[in-house]
Amino acid sequence: MGRVVKNCSSTYSHDSDSSELFLNQDLMLPILALLPLNSLLNSARYVCKQWATTIRTSHFAQACLRLSKPGLYVENRHFGTRSYYLHIKNYANGQFEFERTDLGTPLIAGMVIDSCNGILLMLCWTWNPAQTQAFLVNPVVKSCLKLPPLPLFREGPLLAIQFNIVCVPRTAKFKLFFIDIVEVSGAFYYVFYVLTIGVDNLWKEIDRKEAPVNWDNIWKPLYDGANYLYWISMHHEITVLDVDKEIIVGKFPLPPLPVVEPRSLTTFLWKGNQLSCTVRSLRNETYQIYILDFDSGKWSFYHEMGPFDYVAACGLDLVILLLLFRYWIHDQIIFRVVIFPRTEENWPRGKHTMHFSYNVNTRQLTKIEDIDMGSHEVWLHTNSLVSLPSIQHS
Repeated sequence: MGRVVKNCSSTYSHDSDSSELFLNQDLMLPILALLPLNSLLNSARYVCKQWATTIRTSHFAQACLRLSKPGLYVENRHFGTRSYYLHIKNYANGQFEFERTDLGTPLIAGMVIDSCNGILLMLCWTWNPAQTQAFLVNPVVKSCLKLPPLPLFREGPLLAIQFNIVCVPRTAKFKLFFIDIVEVSGAFYYVFYVLTIGVDNLWKEIDRKEAPVNWDNIWKPLYDGANYLYWISMHHEITVLDVDKEIIVGKFPLPPLPVVEPRSLTTFLWKGNQLSCTVRSLRNETYQIYILDFDSGKWSFYHEMGPFDYVAACGLDLVILLLLFRYWIHDQIIFRVVIFPRTEENWPRGKHTMHFSYNVNTRQLTKIEDIDMGSHEVWLHTNSLVSLPSIQHS
């Protein structure tokens, strides 16, 4: 490697036969792509102009992304503090070994509401629809893209679950899907919009469906990482959208759900290449997991977990105000609890969050020590060098 660095540097002095000094492009790409992103940004791109040029290309960013594995982006929602990324260095015996990298996102970008291929979708939310603004952010390369105004009819707390960012199959293009609720002559409709980043400067309506009076019984759509987006509602069950063609292509039923407040008791998550649903029992603190078979269109019981022994997991008898299942990683489901500390534990006043992982094979509950206690949210995320194209606003 020392010889390569020396030759590459000398090329930009006075070496006439540069073809003998550079690594072949087909060899250089996979070799550089094996380096950690911190090394690429802080060291490798300063070795020579050829390396710097290569590292800046979208082709190289996609090569790195294909070799990368997802970790956890830990968003600190306390004003003035930084977020960080937990790279999964190792996973053995049901335990995660993380490596932490401190990151930051522009405070003006608001809170994270989705992540895809290294790009965060962020929302600066207000009660005034005209002032609500969405951004795309790559926290690694410190780029931020302001998005066109949202096609908002109604403002409210559900806005964060009406958004998705996806990557078009076999391309490096990103699309945003947004589902709003519109009232027309006393009737409600779900309206589906799409925005192609770098191409569109306005949101485009692609479909609409009748909405019931209690239209708020919806869940955040799930992206399979390939070409399909699964939109879930009590009224229309599970609607499948083709990301590339921007059309509805299928439908699946819902699993058995509780009658009372189904959305607050139910969580839909993507598990590998499967769609899972976790339902809380109304009688006790147990949770049933169901898996959808795409071929038959039927749900089957997969696992029951709980009640959780928090004293054994973290040594504390927690007062749980809210539990939210967030992501599957391998055979572990990551979840966040909002807790109210007991007065004798000498914690600061107010609500706090803690994160745990539950292994469905060993039934072991583990507190994720690498995620700080406080006002934190986690996102399944992959650090990347993907750049954001510009949008020309009209």
